[in-house]
This record gives sequence, C-alpha cells and structure tokens, in this order.
Amino acid sequence: MATLQRESDVAATREAVVAGLSAYNAARAGERNSVPLALSLRDDDGVIVGGLIGELKWEWLHVDLLWIDEAHRGKGHGEALVAMAEDAAREHGARGVYLSTMSLQAPDFYPKLGYRQYGVMEDYPVAGHRIHHFAKAL
Repeated sequence: MATLQRESDVAATREAVVAGLSAYNAARAGERNSVPLALSLRDDDGVIVGGLIGELKWEWLHVDLLWIDEAHRGKGHGEALVAMAEDAAREHGARGVYLSTMSLQAPDFYPKLGYRQYGVMEDYPVAGHRIHHFAKAL
C-alpha cells in the first residue's frame, strides 16, 4: 500500500524524485550528459554586469537565465552571449536550444535571433502577463 503526504524534508524528497526520474529517463533517452554553462559580461572593473546560465543536456541547450544590466543594454551584448551559448551547444553536439521568457522581459528579442515561439501561457507570473517558450534548431 502507498500513502500520499506533504513532505517537510524537501531536499530528501527532491533527491529521491530526481534519482528516480533520472533513471527512468536514462533508460529511454540515454545518459543526460549534463554540463552546466555560465557565461558572463564584465565591466572594466571585472564586475559582472550580465550573463547567461544554462545547461547542456542530451542533444539540447536549455537557457535558464539571461540578464544584461540596464546600463549595458542595446549594445549587442545579449546577442553576443546567446551566440556564445549556441557555439558551446554546437561543440557539445546539441541539435538545438530552448528557453522561456516572460512578457515583462524580452519576448521580442529571441525571434530576431532566429528563435521560434512554440507556446504561450497566459497570466504568468501574474494576471495580464505571459510566459513565452522558444526554440531554435542549430
């Protein structure tokens, strides 16, 4: 018999769920071959003023975060970071890139770089906004 319950030890529960799901996925899609990706934009003093965080896994790059400080926007840094990430993905043998961005962020940025929108969820993160899902074949 199995029981359902809300767990207080989130870390242990997460570890068990990740281990089980990872084993299931590996049996069907092969090893995840996960490689974290961190790219930065630094100012003249070496301070990080932008960056891209992602994960190379299986045959894809997932871009989790992309940020450029307001003072450094509009200078091509975002495009350069995405291009650098795409190059890393190609080196990893990736077939494509996927990511999500909110309407209050940069949904108009990615189509200019060849990304196609494959989904939208309304009222996220709050009513009146949307989250846009994009992908690009490499």
